[in-house]
Amino acid sequence: MALFVAVVEAGSLSEAARRLNLAKSNLSRNLSQLEKNLGTQLVYRNTRNFQPTEAGRHLYQLCREPLFQIRAAGETIQHDQDELKGKLIVTMAIDLAHTMMPALLAEFVKRYPQIELDIRGEDRTVDLVKEGVDLALRIGPLVDSNLRALKIGEIRLIFVSTPAYVNSAPKIRQLEQLAQHPITLFSVRQEKLTVLNRKTNRKSKLKLHAHVMVNTPIAAKSLVASGHGLALLPDFICYEEIKSGQMVRVMPEWSTEPSPFHFVWPSHIAQSPKVKALIDLTHVELKKFMSSGS
Repeated sequence: MALFVAVVEAGSLSEAARRLNLAKSNLSRNLSQLEKNLGTQLVYRNTRNFQPTEAGRHLYQLCREPLFQIRAAGETIQHDQDELKGKLIVTMAIDLAHTMMPALLAEFVKRYPQIELDIRGEDRTVDLVKEGVDLALRIGPLVDSNLRALKIGEIRLIFVSTPAYVNSAPKIRQLEQLAQHPITLFSVRQEKLTVLNRKTNRKSKLKLHAHVMVNTPIAAKSLVASGHGLALLPDFICYEEIKSGQMVRVMPEWSTEPSPFHFVWPSHIAQSPKVKALIDLTHVELKKFMSSGS
């Protein structure tokens, strides 16, 4: 049953064999034996296609939760008697993997040396169950109701520059004056956006013209750090630079409307001690990277 669940979630025998470090032929024999024992076909499979049958989907739904509860129980007992160990797969946006997470993950590995941490920086929405991922960090509204989530905080886009540029360029006191300065954006959607004044709670529609357009916030930050005007960046991206004085906020009362930031994990591993340990260690520290409108 456990092998069958693993095969369905992997989407193919080959991928399941890779994840489980088992021979594909052994998996195939186990699957065939399970079908024989149950007297029904569980998957359609050929060289190009691998899909559960209706019976297979039903069996998967029945088996998934109990199997993961058994695994979680085993991990809990292991945790009570010994150090946490085993593989922990975490996915997050590339920008997160490059900014606020490395130091926290290094501390986690130091504290739990027996855990094999697999960090995946990727700018796509990963199907956690299908791809066998234990935990995700996600920015924006959540749409999958089958996942558990813990809100970390809220992320905003803020205007930033270097002290040298701000001191040498014309002062910016009104939103309209932003047009007088070279601006770097990392998305065409930023050219038309709504900003929020945290002091008055007033919203204003803003049209920006990008003097430089890049495809990642990290690249935009690098340009600004080199002295090229202003940029509109996620607050967590430039937290360290603002803290050290390398960058400053421009018109700090204005930012975009907040976007939620969550830990997300499959409901069937809700009791995993490894997932809990990573969340417990990092979630308070992560809040510090967000401007919270300040």
